[in-house]
Amino acid sequence: MGELNESAVPAAGAPALSQLIESAYGRLFGNLGVFMKIALAWTGATIALFIAILILARQAWDGPAGNLIAAATGAGVAVGWHRFVLREERRAFADPNTLARYVVQGVVAVLPGAAVVLIGTPVITMLLRGLGDRAGAAVITAVIILLAVIGAAVAVRLFLVLPAVAIGDRRMTLRRSWVATRGHAVPILIGCITVQIPPWLGIGLLFWGLQHLAGGPRGTGPGAGALVLGLLGYLLLLLLSTLSTALFAGFLSELYLRLHPEPPDDVTTP
Repeated sequence: MGELNESAVPAAGAPALSQLIESAYGRLFGNLGVFMKIALAWTGATIALFIAILILARQAWDGPAGNLIAAATGAGVAVGWHRFVLREERRAFADPNTLARYVVQGVVAVLPGAAVVLIGTPVITMLLRGLGDRAGAAVITAVIILLAVIGAAVAVRLFLVLPAVAIGDRRMTLRRSWVATRGHAVPILIGCITVQIPPWLGIGLLFWGLQHLAGGPRGTGPGAGALVLGLLGYLLLLLLSTLSTALFAGFLSELYLRLHPEPPDDVTTP
């Protein structure tokens, strides 16, 4: 399907944060079958690769192999959901070229924001070195947090390239994303965080529950029960991670529709 999902296109204009979040959640929970198809496909692929690595080269999971699989899984779920929201496609897997471009563009979009933190932190630390220990530590911590917020606000202004990559919109560049999001950095940042809070809470509760069960008086110990519990926990963790990724991708897709609603002439279907 090469055309923009016309039923999903709202009127262009300044995005209302509450509407973006509501649309992201409504579209996902209104199409749970599509989401589960994408999530289970990538979860299954991840588990299969995980088992293969454990058998063939267990130590590789903690190195580049594990990171590459995590990046591919995240990109795969995000691209699949972008394409459903924007094109009503229901394919679980995208072509490798699109996945690679999505990961690369995501990294490139984050780099300016990361540079703000990486460059600003040592500079601020040197400038405030003369303060007392307690006061200096408190001020430096506060400034680093402020730098992180500024860096994140810079990064999110470039994120319109992500849904564009997913649908093959090569007209949406980093520069055009920066221009299109002018004046919306804070709402976009708040939305990117807010939309993922429920799955993040679920992940935190899952970790707490697994640690509590494993360490409690009725802990299963190192036997088969612990292995089953660990595998189930890992599966739930993957599903919650895909939920978080889909909500993030859905929020960006809704933002893309509002700030860049016209279907470009050169959109391709990867």
